[in-house]
Amino acid sequence: MNLRLPAFCATAILLAGCVGSATQSVRSFIPGQLAADQPVLAQINKDYSVGMLAIGPEADRYRNQSMGLGLVSHPEAERYINQQLERLKQASGISGLPGQAYLFADTVFGGKASPDGNIYIPYAMLQDLESTDELAALLAHELAHTIRNHNSSDLFVQAQKKALVGASLLANYKRGDSGITRASDEKLIENTFAALMVSDGFINPGWTRRQELEADRLGFDLLIAAGYNGDAMFALLDKMAIWEERNATAQSQRNALIDQLFMVNDPELKKNATGELLGGLLDKSATTVGSFVNRLNQNHDGAEKRYDSLLSYVDMHYPDAPTPALETRNWQAISKSQKTRQIWEGLTTVVEAREAASAGKLAEAEKLMRAAVNPHTNQQNFLRQSFYELRAVQGQKSSMQQNLALGLNGTYPSLALHVEQALQKGAADPATTRHLISTFDQYGRPPNFYQHVITMADASELNADALTLFAECTAKYLGEGVSCGDREAAAKSDFSYDSLMQQFKQ
Repeated sequence: MNLRLPAFCATAILLAGCVGSATQSVRSFIPGQLAADQPVLAQINKDYSVGMLAIGPEADRYRNQSMGLGLVSHPEAERYINQQLERLKQASGISGLPGQAYLFADTVFGGKASPDGNIYIPYAMLQDLESTDELAALLAHELAHTIRNHNSSDLFVQAQKKALVGASLLANYKRGDSGITRASDEKLIENTFAALMVSDGFINPGWTRRQELEADRLGFDLLIAAGYNGDAMFALLDKMAIWEERNATAQSQRNALIDQLFMVNDPELKKNATGELLGGLLDKSATTVGSFVNRLNQNHDGAEKRYDSLLSYVDMHYPDAPTPALETRNWQAISKSQKTRQIWEGLTTVVEAREAASAGKLAEAEKLMRAAVNPHTNQQNFLRQSFYELRAVQGQKSSMQQNLALGLNGTYPSLALHVEQALQKGAADPATTRHLISTFDQYGRPPNFYQHVITMADASELNADALTLFAECTAKYLGEGVSCGDREAAAKSDFSYDSLMQQFKQ
């Protein structure tokens, strides 16, 4: 995986709002309709069942270490957050609830539950939440998604595939009549896949309107049952409404970037018959590929509507709910600490550096990267992976090695760093490749890394491993925008105009 300048482009999309808005199907059903005359918690089954998309909490955590800028290590904050999560789980009365809470290297507002019950909280939330009760409100809402297995919605899974199949089609046809894809296009396509995987299933599930309202209500039930102040849920929704208003422009810019990634109106597409056909498809796709994400967002209730709906629910079921004093001292001892502040400053500076690098301002990016280094960011994945990518663009091999070593010695290294380490040791070395395959297993076999592992297995003449991985990748991800190896193999995939239209008609 040769990292080049366009690698920074995906981050601009991810940090512009992928974690802050819904991007999937908006019409999936909820198994087991609930009556309106009782609190949600009083009606649900108290035996938890693992969701259909679960891969195991540990594998899920490893997988998410490799999405976007990965996870942030802050043991004190993580420990305190998970204490509140455990308190909510105990109050639910539901046995076997899985998962832990982790901090995700992002600057948006929100939090997302994975199919395995892990909860990923953008690091920015440490700046936004003012009390333990607000933290608990965020956790309770995400825990509610886990309890109700919202990730297992059939149409949610279908929407994830549909979002990626458009990129798959584009990846295939951008090769043109010559059968050759430009290097810049290859990286652009790879970044498109990476961005979509984060926004369309791993970090940012797009709940339906009904699911989101149900999570608000069940989250409030959990908050009261655990002895927190229920007003914190409304405070959280107020903050979300403010964030949505402030970021309306950023969201529009993000949608424009997605259109650009799909190459709508790209003149290059019209240089051959197939490209002209695809260009016409994308021009007409204001209701399909290019504006797919934006169209789905419009079917997702904003924070203000959710506030009103929850208020009606609380008036009906909790007219006399206790309102204990908000707990602020313990939370602010963490959220306002020097360590928390320095990590935040480092993260925002890295984001700024990546934006500078994506604009070709490498000297400015280097200056910012250096400024982001402090005792609490020194081994953070978001810094070392970004600095490694910059040094790769600059061709500074010694500094690449230093950043790689520091990143791999951190708490949450991404799989990308392991791949780079393996490539530097020797792409054709069987022992190195076997170790990478083992690491790939440990990381839950993230779809966007199959190509790199299969390519190394081929180069190392580990033919049985390469064939097994290729067969698995093809069986699992055919038509989903996941590259399973070389161009010859990819060309055999059924990414046709008819198959794309069939997917969107379902």
